Amino acid sequence: MADSAYTVRVEGLNELKRALRQLRDTELNKKVRAVNKEAAEIVKPEARKTAPNHTRTAKDAKRYKPGKLEKSITVIASANSAAIKAGSASRVPYAGAIHFGYPKRRIRPNRFLYRAMARTSDQVSDTYEREITAVLRDKLES
Repeated sequence: MADSAYTVRVEGLNELKRALRQLRDTELNKKVRAVNKEAAEIVKPEARKTAPNHTRTAKDAKRYKPGKLEKSITVIASANSAAIKAGSASRVPYAGAIHFGYPKRRIRPNRFLYRAMARTSDQVSDTYEREITAVLRDKLES
């Protein structure tokens, strides 16, 4: 999937990741991963709410079940980053075509993930700043 036009950039994050690698503190890495996941989870309900939910018609394939795209939206987090993902190659292979468009098939892009991130970016950055500060404060005090 292409890089998002909506990204939360944190000043000093590269220095923090470098310091985490040097510390080799697995507990701190787990806490940072949890913060990344928590910040990304804020976007998930908005993305699910705005995901296209096509209704089944007689022309649709028998395998098509409305709501599969919405249910496939997940959060992937690591100590370095977090991402929102929609679709999978086996269960929802059309997610990329829906999100980015498919001109050959006359499918216009519906960038619901980008819109969800844009709507919640302030909330995500506030949560990230608050939580990462708390994690670092706990680490420095112990």
